[in-house]
Amino acid sequence: MSNGSPFPSKERYDLLKDEILYDNDDAFRAVSRLPPLPGREKIKLTQSRKFWAGLDQIAQYWDTSLDQFFERPVVDDPSKEESEYPDKMHIDSPPVAGKQGFGVPEGKTSTSAETKTGDTGDETSQGPHTKTMYCGRRTGTGRECPDDLREETLRGLVEMVAWAFGCQITIPSLPPRLQVKSMLFPVRQNFVVARSPQDRQAARKGILEGPMVFVQCRSETLFYDKDNASGSRNVEICDLLREIAAMLLFAQERAREGTTEMRPGDGKWWTTKPRWGGADNPGPEADKNTDKPKEPTPDTDVPSANKRSRYDRSSLPFRRHGPSGSKKLSVAERWKILQPGPSLWDKKMKYKQIGKDKDSPVDDIFMVSSINHHFSIVHIRVHSTYLEWLTGNKGNFSDPSRDSTGTPWYVLRLRRTKWFDLFNPSDRLEGLDGLWALFSWLMR
Repeated sequence: MSNGSPFPSKERYDLLKDEILYDNDDAFRAVSRLPPLPGREKIKLTQSRKFWAGLDQIAQYWDTSLDQFFERPVVDDPSKEESEYPDKMHIDSPPVAGKQGFGVPEGKTSTSAETKTGDTGDETSQGPHTKTMYCGRRTGTGRECPDDLREETLRGLVEMVAWAFGCQITIPSLPPRLQVKSMLFPVRQNFVVARSPQDRQAARKGILEGPMVFVQCRSETLFYDKDNASGSRNVEICDLLREIAAMLLFAQERAREGTTEMRPGDGKWWTTKPRWGGADNPGPEADKNTDKPKEPTPDTDVPSANKRSRYDRSSLPFRRHGPSGSKKLSVAERWKILQPGPSLWDKKMKYKQIGKDKDSPVDDIFMVSSINHHFSIVHIRVHSTYLEWLTGNKGNFSDPSRDSTGTPWYVLRLRRTKWFDLFNPSDRLEGLDGLWALFSWLMR
């Protein structure tokens, strides 16, 4: 590989393949340390425990395989109803025979499934003396799924492959912000994958090389506006723009290889020349300062000179606040300091365009995008001239060069795999193969 280590063996891939193809119920019981079902063998989770633990939590909001909706009579006495049915939702109950018609059809989307589940708690029913009840795995709708569950599940999946290729996962230390001319737009990057350095001293300091791939998890569940037919695709377009903005920031980060950081406002007059021409100006706290004389303190508050304070002990150490012992600067003092804006570079990242051809002006950007209980691998090609135009730097914008596919520099061509269902074993295996091929290509 590019780091000098050999490529992972086939046995390592076969181990991940076997664990990713486990039956969902068997893996969930192994995570919860429950005995296997009768007639099933006990399984071991060595590389994929974090993934299955996260998927077990997601299944409580998105797994509709055991959904059962049935009617039961309404009890007039509330106390009797609570004693007979202590909970409206029976978790992990076996499906009732002959009532498969109440499940969610296979052609329904997850959005419609969650809407149907949300209506189960209502007291309305088909008949005057019956109400609809739910029996299944879920404890809530997909819209109620916490964001961190999806992130932890994708982290466990990507981590299995990244470790095999000598890479690590890290969370951005600074808020991700896309630079467009002189503006900074916040974007979403849940975590990134970078290569571990071969230098042991650098590895101990937590320094990584890259970045290589990043993951973006989004909590949106509705992508079509049914009420507004003319603008039904606006929500979907906005979601696509979130992905493109994050990938453009990733391209800017990878393009920092071999360059020096230019902090916002560095070298400009407003970061070097004193304000107001050097005239005395107290700053934003001017209105708070008043010329009222201080009231004299009563004699009772003045400590006696002969009385020794209980804190006056030579044995007590003198505690300093902060590493240098200096006090915290006030708002007015910080306002008077002239300096460029905060840094946008990660100090623990050694920026390298890993996987990019040195002679090519085009960089291949890859992202793992996740919504609901699905994920896909997204690819976009960004020309170096496009990044110069985006940041406002002077460049040859009349460059007629094209990439290997004949695409000009000002065109972004995005490609995406299909959406892999995390609950489907064949989709999980196909997604694992895609990640394995991606890391093999980047680490070549």
